[in-house]
Amino acid sequence: MSGRGRCIYKKEEYLVNYTFLFEQDNCYHCVRIMVRTINILEKIETGCINFPNQIRPPKMEQVCGSLNPSQNLITFFAETFSPVNCRPSLEGVWHFAYQNRFRFTGECNHPDAYIQSCQTPGTQFLITNQKFNITYRACEGMTGTFDGSVEYSCLGAWFVGKNLFFAVANTKESRRDEKYRCFLRNRDDDLFIAASITAECNTLKGTESAPERLRITPVKAEVVTPGCKFPESYSGEWVNTANLDADVIINSTHIVETWYPDEGRWRKTTYVCRETRGSRYLMARLTVDGCQKDFICFDFVPKHQNIIRFRKSLAMIKDDFSTVCSWVQFPNRNEWKYDLLLGNV
Repeated sequence: MSGRGRCIYKKEEYLVNYTFLFEQDNCYHCVRIMVRTINILEKIETGCINFPNQIRPPKMEQVCGSLNPSQNLITFFAETFSPVNCRPSLEGVWHFAYQNRFRFTGECNHPDAYIQSCQTPGTQFLITNQKFNITYRACEGMTGTFDGSVEYSCLGAWFVGKNLFFAVANTKESRRDEKYRCFLRNRDDDLFIAASITAECNTLKGTESAPERLRITPVKAEVVTPGCKFPESYSGEWVNTANLDADVIINSTHIVETWYPDEGRWRKTTYVCRETRGSRYLMARLTVDGCQKDFICFDFVPKHQNIIRFRKSLAMIKDDFSTVCSWVQFPNRNEWKYDLLLGNV
């Protein structure tokens, strides 16, 4: 590391944190490198610290005790990077409204502004979604908003407390200071995304004070045509004993399960009846913030009063009854366990 002399001590922690002590004349520097992803490093360091002759060279703890963990981190982006899966960072199709503190006042909420981060269709087990797109739209009367689309390659994600940071590279940009960006989502408030406007992560302290903030709303990406019907007695409102916080509504062709992970937030999964044979029903599964449908088989026990017993197969990407609803897709007969839907009366 240039300008700090020679390295005299090195300490490694869990293969992700590395601390170095440098000496140059009577000037000692402590540098800590944090490996965030295969493409991202972050650094904090002390300034030059001098010691009297009788305690030279000092111990690493004497110098590194001056490290301030709350100081601004310096982020290093790999110039020759290896794109990684975007799913830990951002997955789904989202509408968004955006604010930029340095360009305009207020929030631009255009109906055609979208984020799309989806896996390549057909790659259920070897997911290859290593890029996502943000499509901005200008709002009438708001100078500083703009029309444009940006494609980002994902460089990896990491947690600091409840904050999820993820770094990206603009695939169409060659200038270093414009190519790299950081985003932040909070585990407790994940419908807002903070975005940097420079190649720095230390400008993101939270979603409220970010240079740019996106307010996102999940969008259902696909519509599936039903191909079968449930028994009439299944229609109504139900309680899923495996998820008591969820509302389950069944009509002749759909099962819609809505749950509320936190106050003011909701998630929804829709199952569409595609084909039935006996007690087994092939269902297309759609999540509101999902990118593509997958298929799952429900095996129902005939309804008894206000109770429906069922079990589900493994999810698959293929719309084929013989494959998805094969008995081998269910657990061994000796381990059959049924979930319960109770009539919400």
